[in-house]
Amino acid sequence: MEAQPENKKHPLRWLLIAFMPLFFLAKAAYSIWRAFSRAREKGFLTRDIASKESFGYRKEKRVVEVSAGIPITATVFIPSGEGPFPAIIMIHSWMFWRLQCDALYAPSFARKGYVVLTYDVRGWGSSGGEVSCVAPEGEMADLEDMITWLVSPESGIPVDSERIGVTGVSYGGGHSFLIATRDERVKTVVPMSGWTDLDFALMPNGCWKPVWDLFLFVGALWAVKFDPKNDLVRWLRAVLSNRGLSEVKAELAQRSAIHSVDRVKCPVFIVHSWNDDLFEPNQILKFYEKLDVPKKLMITNGMHGIDGGRGDFPVPNIVWDEARKWFDYWLKGDIENGIEDELEVTYYQPWTETMECADGWPPPEAKPLRYFLRQHSASTSAGLLDLALPADEEPADLIVNNTVGSLHSSGLPIVRLNALWGLPIFGTPFSVSPDSVSYTTAPLTEEKVMVGMPSVELSVSSLTPECQINALLYDVSPKGFCKLVTHGAFMADEIEEDSICELNFELIACAYRFKKGHRVRLVLCASDPIYVFPSRVPSLYKIFHTPQVSSSLTIPFLEEKAP
Repeated sequence: MEAQPENKKHPLRWLLIAFMPLFFLAKAAYSIWRAFSRAREKGFLTRDIASKESFGYRKEKRVVEVSAGIPITATVFIPSGEGPFPAIIMIHSWMFWRLQCDALYAPSFARKGYVVLTYDVRGWGSSGGEVSCVAPEGEMADLEDMITWLVSPESGIPVDSERIGVTGVSYGGGHSFLIATRDERVKTVVPMSGWTDLDFALMPNGCWKPVWDLFLFVGALWAVKFDPKNDLVRWLRAVLSNRGLSEVKAELAQRSAIHSVDRVKCPVFIVHSWNDDLFEPNQILKFYEKLDVPKKLMITNGMHGIDGGRGDFPVPNIVWDEARKWFDYWLKGDIENGIEDELEVTYYQPWTETMECADGWPPPEAKPLRYFLRQHSASTSAGLLDLALPADEEPADLIVNNTVGSLHSSGLPIVRLNALWGLPIFGTPFSVSPDSVSYTTAPLTEEKVMVGMPSVELSVSSLTPECQINALLYDVSPKGFCKLVTHGAFMADEIEEDSICELNFELIACAYRFKKGHRVRLVLCASDPIYVFPSRVPSLYKIFHTPQVSSSLTIPFLEEKAP
């Protein structure tokens, strides 16, 4: 029988088989890069197709000496034509330079006929001086000087001095809030991911946020010029030596728009996000409620500075689309662009991945529902959340502060997993006394939607004058899986011995849907070191829930709309 020749594949064929997928993958990546490069060159992504007017523009680099004698490096985008044009001043984020605004935000406004001024804030980029974090006589005075220069004949720029707006992301958002309280030449502001209460941002309810605070400080080492007398250095020294910012509260108040909200006279459009754990949304929402001017609020989903910070790269961005409409209305008088017909508030709804609308903040249909903390077993770590007050005396629950950590955590700071495709932050499904105590509702008989700030009102006694309580709110599935919804922390430092004090504080605002059959769980513990540094004083705390001395959780649930 004749032998069959051995069927061997040539090595070159194997090489081609392996190479071809890599080749097509590389070609696809190159084609995507080339397409977006051409789109940016031609302004395809940012071009308003419906616009009847599109301006060419030129860029000029300028160096302006402000009244403090510091040189400030700036870029000016000037539309083609005679003008005068409305102007928008854009301020960059912390650790960034004006190039952020030059590349991502300014060109789209220049094409629409706006003069755009960007500049390196003192201490950053190629500007002189050192950062002092929006000091009234520092960065804020610089911003006012830049406005004065921009509208002066000396600049040679065709600007309409009666039509000036300010915007920025994060650090720029803080500038935008503050300039609205100081300079009436500014006719509207659009702060994005900024702060209104710097003390609360750095130390919410007296608790130090170590990861964020150290990240911001280390990122600014170059900008503080390694000056031991710099404001940021003094603040950090105060935290490390005194475990607080009490000695610099006056300085922080000067840098916080919440204390002068009544001075805001111009229209304000605020952009923020649910998952901003640097400048939590609570302070923004409180500022918004106090504003007595034309206003608009957009709450997105992303982490700090992400949604507004990317501009229109790589695809158009609803945040900046709405910002351009807002500026067009208030600076160009475009009264037909739909702003007047829109509801005042839009917010991201995670379970549908859509933006919902509300006629004001808090949403009129949000009604508080109060659950009382109850005990229902011999274990002090397993309690009940009930709509009724305890009928009988119940023993207090015990929590220990070991000054290190707890079984429970609010998840990674900075990178919030629930902002990334709705990834859950899983929680410990149980509490172990005295590490923590938990209180859980009965299974919900109907779906409940929470929008806003939950709050806890606790009756507490402490072995020591210092007491830190961390509260974590969970969604518990019928199978017992826990998903963190939101959290908060509070530090009290003057509790009297043998007394019961009330600790009332809010958890971070969010939008969340509890499904039918799920349960709501509140966990209380003494530390959450990933979010806030724990109290360094070993202690025991008691949580009371009796008919006379109650503790409770309040949740803003939306009432069902009539069909």
